[in-house]
Parts: sequence; structure tokens; C-alpha cells
Amino acid sequence: YSVSELGGLGNPLGNGASSRNDAGDAVGYSFVAGSSYVHAVLHSRGTVTDLGTLGGTQSLARAANGSGVVVGWAYPFGVSVQRAFRWQAGVMTPLGTFGGNVSDAQDVNESGIIVGSAFTADPLERAFWWDGALHDLGTLGGSQSRAYAINDWNDIVGWASPPSDDRFHAFLAKPWSELYDLGTLGGPTSHAYDVNNLTHACGWSQISNSLPDSRGWFWANGVMRSVGTLGGIYSAAFALNDLDEVVGASTREDGATMAFLWKNDQLFDLNLLIPAGTGWVLERAWDIDESGAIVGEGLRNGVARAFLLTPTPTVGVPAGTGAGGARFAGAYPNPVRGGTTFRFALAAPASTRLVLLDVSGRLVRDLGTRAMPAGEGGIAWDGRDTSGHEPPPGLYFARFEAGGRAFSRSFVLTR
Repeated sequence: YSVSELGGLGNPLGNGASSRNDAGDAVGYSFVAGSSYVHAVLHSRGTVTDLGTLGGTQSLARAANGSGVVVGWAYPFGVSVQRAFRWQAGVMTPLGTFGGNVSDAQDVNESGIIVGSAFTADPLERAFWWDGALHDLGTLGGSQSRAYAINDWNDIVGWASPPSDDRFHAFLAKPWSELYDLGTLGGPTSHAYDVNNLTHACGWSQISNSLPDSRGWFWANGVMRSVGTLGGIYSAAFALNDLDEVVGASTREDGATMAFLWKNDQLFDLNLLIPAGTGWVLERAWDIDESGAIVGEGLRNGVARAFLLTPTPTVGVPAGTGAGGARFAGAYPNPVRGGTTFRFALAAPASTRLVLLDVSGRLVRDLGTRAMPAGEGGIAWDGRDTSGHEPPPGLYFARFEAGGRAFSRSFVLTR
């Protein structure tokens, strides 16, 4: 990778990057020149834009979509509390709360749906999704939750408390659906930080009842597996792209925290994938886009700075593979009631297979292997499992294979 610094607002105290979209725009924060306050910033085409606040002193941007919508938190006038915001074309708008004082917007998809969390008057933190109004996403039976990410198919991940209310578990959900517990790596607590358009997720989990022993994880088709560490006792997986390339942070054997890339079941210290002598120590990788570009935070000559890593032909990491000449749109209509059609498009004739799975990865129905011509097509499902029964309402996955490629899309089954 080549490494470059994402600029700030003129304060030597530094800056940080939270995420990068597929248009190449990155967002984060920067200390403001002449102050000890941070403001949300947008990095676009070499220009750094101060997004301002909601009238208060500080703000931070967490995500942006390709339409120029940026989300994060900002202080309103006169108080030092975080409020979720939506920013577009120079206008910052608060999203509100559930009656409490605090809210935070974590992500926005290409449809403009925003997810995050907001407090009630109790005060309890609750995950929300926003489509012009703030909606409570619910919990896993406990009292609290937080949503971290949403993909372009409206799959949402985060953490939520189960009925015992003494821990948090990673969840997967859709707007208006129940939350589905993704489990842990053996410890009591897990968080889900990101979900890609294949409905594969990544996050962090305890591996026992003792902290800080914990691991970043990758989840696909009902199976959660550890990404390992760089030799230490901690790792966390913060983001992944549609090639299932995962980035995050891990401790080394000496206890230092370093940014990592997990790719093709291998974990790489990103500091070993940049040229020597740059003065950079890459500590946390927060996001990776579809081109493989990575943003995060580290130290440059000892000062906190936001970085951008751009892939070069000499990276030495096996190249990822994309979807080739096939597309899988998933179920239509979705949610599904009684039956549906799974739509796809092929650039060339191919052998295809469609399998339906529940959220734990168990087989619901194998719709078979068949030769399909080039062009758009569909495979119908009558809403029944392999035994001829109607599966219970809930979240399910359709796995479509074509020409050596595999796709996964979620769908909600209702009654």
C-alpha cells in the first residue's frame, strides 16, 4: 500500500478518519485551529470541509453515502451532549432522541436510511433506524441496544441486551423485524460493527469470562469465526467490504496495538505492508472500501493523524475476487409472505444453485442446480422447507452460486 495523510483543520493536535465510501469520500474529525475542540470533517477530492455543529462546540462524522449525506454526532447550542445529525449540502439537521439527552448516528446506506442509538428518558440506550422519522429497533429481550451499521439491503447490525440484561450480544436485523442473536466466541459479550452487501458481518467478542482476552470475528451464513490476533490477547474487526476483506486492530505480543487486514483467512499487520521510513505507525483501521482502500488512525512522527492506504500492484497480498459477470438481487418481494422469486442476472450462461438457510446456517430448502442462460432470471420458491412445511417467521438467507461465485442475501419471512 501507499500511505498518505488525510488533512485536517490546521490544528497540530491532529485528526482522525471514521469511514470511506465507494466514491472515495472519507469522514471523521479534526481539531479546529486555535482551539481544543473537534469538528466533523468531510474529505472529498483533496478538499477538507468543516461540517460545523448543531450550534455547540464539537462534532464528529461517522459515515457518508454516495449522495453526499453525512451522519454522526454534534453538540447543540449551550450543552455538551451528543446529538445524532444528518448533514447534506451544507445543512446539518438533528435527528432527535427517544426522550433522553443523547443520540448518535453511526451509519447511512445508499437509500438514505440512518442507524445509530438514542436514549430514552429512563435513561436507556436504544438502537434506532431513521427514514425521516426515528424508529426504535428493539432489543434481544433486554432493555438496551445500539446499531452500528446498515448495508444497501437494509440489513442492520449492532449489539443488544438479552433478557438477563447483564451482557450484550451482536445482532442482525432489518427495519420492522425482530433482532437475531449472532452469538459469541465463547464469552458472555459480543458486538457487531459492520455488515456488507452479502450479509456477512464482523465485530468483536470475548472468548472467555475474563477481559481483555477477546477476538475480532467474521460471520457468514450462521457461523462466527475468529480472525485471530497479531500475537497479543486482543483484536477487533471494525469493517469489511463485499470481498470479505476485514480491517481492524489487534495487539502484538509486546502489547502494542496495530491496524490489521484479514484477507483469504490470513491476518496481516498493515505496518508491514507500507514502505519503510514513512514515519507512520498505523494503530487502527476503521474502514475499507470496495477498491481495497483503507482509512484509519495512527501516529505520524509521533502525532495522531488520519491515514489513507491505497493498494499498489506490489502489495504482496493475494488479490480478492469479485462477483464476475453475475448479480444476485435476492427475494422480491421482501418481506416474503407465502412465496417469492429470487432474481439474478448472468453475463454468460452458467450452472446455478440456490439454497435457503436460517440465521444459524441450517438448511431450509435446496432449490437445486440448474443451467441458466445469460440475462436476467428468477427462481421461484413456494414458501416451504424440505419437509413441505412453512418455516416460522424470521430472518433467512438465500445463497446463490453461479459460475464459481457465491452470493448471499437476507430476507424476512412473515405471516
